[in-house]
Amino acid sequence: MGKEKLTLSVDKEIVKKAKKLGINISEITESILKGYTSAEKPNGSIYDAYRQLFSAITPLLKEFGGQVKIGEGIEFVESEDEKGKRYDDEIPFDIFLDPDGSFYVEPFERWIRDIRKIDQRDFLPPEMVLSSLVNVLAKTKDANEEKMRQIMTAKRIVEAMSETLIKRPAAKSDEKG
Repeated sequence: MGKEKLTLSVDKEIVKKAKKLGINISEITESILKGYTSAEKPNGSIYDAYRQLFSAITPLLKEFGGQVKIGEGIEFVESEDEKGKRYDDEIPFDIFLDPDGSFYVEPFERWIRDIRKIDQRDFLPPEMVLSSLVNVLAKTKDANEEKMRQIMTAKRIVEAMSETLIKRPAAKSDEKG
């Protein structure tokens, strides 16, 4: 099957980060378009469409680590002032996709397993999820490279210590007597 040239406008920062990560934008665009035109279509629900998107993201999170912000909202929590007057306190929250496919809600420190327990209005638009993913991959790739350098430095130190300690027998003290 022949290829056709396509002009695509993408945010400059996203392109820079994608190139830094070695992501082939053409291949990804083609894969996405194949997904849209293939038989695998969402069952008509927003939840199913987001579930498919998140299923595609989780292998990357497992490989590189990190969480991707996929939603935000406001929760109303009933509070009471010092005089006993009750009021609703608005607490903003963020929802993150974890590498295991669960969702973490911050600052409430709670996990959600069932995507349908998230209000549809709280999901970020797909382009914001993608931007969040690229940012997380860029950060974790850099952090992982630094961690690998530290591990290899520690390994060389341990090897040098081993060579030094194994080659030199322990000094025996002079016993006079």
